[in-house]
Amino acid sequence: MVLVSKYSRYDPLRNNLLKIAAKSFLLGAVTTGAVVMEFSQPQCIPVCIYIQCLCLFHSLEFVATYVFNNTQVDDDSFILEDKEFHMITALSLLEHWLTPEYLKIPTVVRLVGLLSIASGQIARTLSMYTARESFNHYVQQSGKKSHTLVTTGIYSYIRHPSYFGFFVWFIGMELLLRNVATLAIGSVILWKFFKDRIRYEEKFLINMFQDSYIKYRATTRTWMLIE
Repeated sequence: MVLVSKYSRYDPLRNNLLKIAAKSFLLGAVTTGAVVMEFSQPQCIPVCIYIQCLCLFHSLEFVATYVFNNTQVDDDSFILEDKEFHMITALSLLEHWLTPEYLKIPTVVRLVGLLSIASGQIARTLSMYTARESFNHYVQQSGKKSHTLVTTGIYSYIRHPSYFGFFVWFIGMELLLRNVATLAIGSVILWKFFKDRIRYEEKFLINMFQDSYIKYRATTRTWMLIE
């Protein structure tokens, strides 16, 4: 009965099952290819780990949406159709392959990169778990009955943990590849994007929750120098 209740609001008409199957197969095939290359081409291990983390990110976006907020799940929940995302990925790989060794970040930072990737992914997925039906990939301009102001769990420490998690994850991905230019430029672009998005989103959050959100915002930081 619990499972029936949990998934009873899932709307199959929102989903193109063929696209979901194709994207799932693509992510699985790319991950498998990266694992095979990791063992056959040891010099490509950083790139292989980068690709595996990338595939894991997209897979978890869909899985977390389905499990924690199944009313909003659709074939776009993988976030695989974001052109800017793919462009940054391509630039990251190109910089890694084309940059001379002496211009790269020291190898020791790869461990920091892996820790950042793991921390960022955990923060983002945990935010989706905690917010559940109040989480959405798109800014909501009006509240629904299922929307509540979430201030518990990870939200009691970080005001926008999904954005914070993605930001930390991105930095870790660039450190893994030891990229200087993409790390610097990409971080600034991403920071500005989140700064504008947070300010835009919080206007609607104040309209929805009024003084409750104003008090929450005053006591909880974003930890991204966006206050």
